[in-house]
This record gives sequence, structure tokens and C-alpha cells, in this order.
Amino acid sequence: MRRRAQAPASGAEEREARKARAEASASGADEREVRKARAEASASGADERKARAEASASGADEREARKARRQEGRRKNILTAARAVLVREGISGLTLDAVAREADLSKPSLFYYFHSKEELVGELAVEGLAHEVEVLEAAVASADSGVEALAALVRAKVDLYAEDLDAFRVVYLWPQLMGRQSDAQRERVYALSARLNDTLEARLQADARAGRLAPGFQPRRLANVAWTVAHGLLSLVAGLENAGGSTRHTLSQLRDEACALLLRAGMR
Repeated sequence: MRRRAQAPASGAEEREARKARAEASASGADEREVRKARAEASASGADERKARAEASASGADEREARKARRQEGRRKNILTAARAVLVREGISGLTLDAVAREADLSKPSLFYYFHSKEELVGELAVEGLAHEVEVLEAAVASADSGVEALAALVRAKVDLYAEDLDAFRVVYLWPQLMGRQSDAQRERVYALSARLNDTLEARLQADARAGRLAPGFQPRRLANVAWTVAHGLLSLVAGLENAGGSTRHTLSQLRDEACALLLRAGMR
């Protein structure tokens, strides 16, 4: 009789054991879910912190960009004012006080960007030359040959300044009256000039290899001659205009004659 009573008890114990194991398994699953949730929350927090950091950095970059744009705009405004004073008053009337008034700035604000009128005139010259080189490079590149590029350079340089001789004076004449440019400005001028001469020389060398260039000519010298011809014509007209005089022939007539001469001499 005792042995028969123990069997049901054993079955009940087994059921309890299975229930305990099931609960333990469920508890383990719950714990794993909890750990997973904590890991996801931690990752989400890290992502959120990263996003906030990136947003903060982006905001700082944008603020720096806005500051740079404001400063560049103010710098250009100062150069525009300096050019206006220079054209209106001449070298003798160009002072930092006059430029500050023209730009509607305090003198300390102007001094933040430029420390002297020499620096102002030098920067105007370099920026004007940079624009000139872009125009002349485009003219040289569009010519059908190196020799034709010589004439294209003369024509483009003369036409660039023909209607605004003050721009020519800003780049070439007034800086000479102001004296020595800064080392940085001279380096930029030399680099721009060399870039243009290199481009034209390469076109002329291609002509020489193809037999299109008249014998005896040196490509680099021809490039310098073309630039000097255009520069000389403009200097002549600008100088005579300052003195109240003029040439017998128009600037465009002199330009065309110079271009025809270069073409006749250079082509084989």
C-alpha cells in the first residue's frame, strides 16, 4: 500500500519540477530580453550623443562659415572703397581715413584687414591681375594656333582695359608709385605671370614642332613680346589721357596693327 501511494506523489513532483524548469527558462529569457533592452538603450544613447555632437560640430562649422563670409564681404567692400578713393583722389588722396569713411567703417575695423595704404594698393593690383590672367588664358586657349594665340592675347588685354583705363592704372601704374609690394603679393604676381607665359609658350612650342612657327623665334620670348606690346599700347594711351592728350590713331587701330604684325612675323 505504501508503494502505490508514492507514485502519484512522484508524478506531482515531476510536474512541479517541470513547472520550475519552465519558470526558470522563462526567467532566463526575460533576463536576456532585459539585457538586450539595456544594450539597445545604451546604443541608442550613444547614437543620440553622437548625433548631438555632430549637430554641435555642424553648427560650429556653419557659424565659422558665416563668419568667413562676413569677413570676405567686408574685405571686398574695403577694396571697392579703396579703388573708388584712388580713382577719385589719386595716390595723394588715398589714406586709411579716407578709405574707412568710404567703406563706412571705423579705422580700427579697417586696420583689422589692411595695415597700410601700400597693402591696399598691392592687393587691388594682385586681384586685378588675377582677373586679367583668367581673361587672357581663355583667349589663348580659344585660338587655333600658338601664333594666333599671340594676337589673341594682345587683343584680349587691350580690350579688357580699353573702356576702363583706371583698372589698368590700378594694376600697373599706381602700385609702382606706391613703392615695394609685400613678398606675398610679389609671389602671387610672379605665379600668375608665369602661369600665363607657360600656357602661351606651350602653344607656340606645339606650332614649332608642327612647322607652323617661323624659324628663329623663341616661344618664351614671343610670349613676353605679345604681353609687352599690349601693355605698351595701354600705357601710352593711359599716360596721354592723364596729360590731356591723345594718340593720332585710336587704341583699337593700334591694337589691330600690332596683331597683324605678330601674325605676319610669326607664321610660316
